[in-house]
Amino acid sequence: AASVVETALSLAKDGTRAAISAVCEVAVGHRDFESALAPLRAAVAPYDSVGPDYRNPSLDARRPSRLHAIEELPIALGMLLVAGGRYETAVLGAVNYGRDCDSIATMAGAVAGALGGEAAIPAVWAKQVAEASRLDLH
Repeated sequence: AASVVETALSLAKDGTRAAISAVCEVAVGHRDFESALAPLRAAVAPYDSVGPDYRNPSLDARRPSRLHAIEELPIALGMLLVAGGRYETAVLGAVNYGRDCDSIATMAGAVAGALGGEAAIPAVWAKQVAEASRLDLH
């Protein structure tokens, strides 16, 4: 997980890099997602392009900026660190974050799954998703 964050930091620029750095500095101090939720939000808040009222964003929300970032990537990487790269913990932490949690969980899960392979994904989750979406995931 740490190598993924290092790579992201080496490629990110401006506000996105600053947001990832701030969130990940906080994330390494937590080992469970429950205790990390509020501190991660506080760490990304100064960079967040949407603001505190997620349901009523400002007119310039999500516009490219050198000072701000979309919170989803920094939080997904933070949850990955909190989870120690473990798929289930990263996804559950991201889902419980709120706001755009489906996007955050998708990113955190994709990276954790890439790190751990198919065995990292709980078989019951894969079975339920395959049945609900009527897709043969294999």
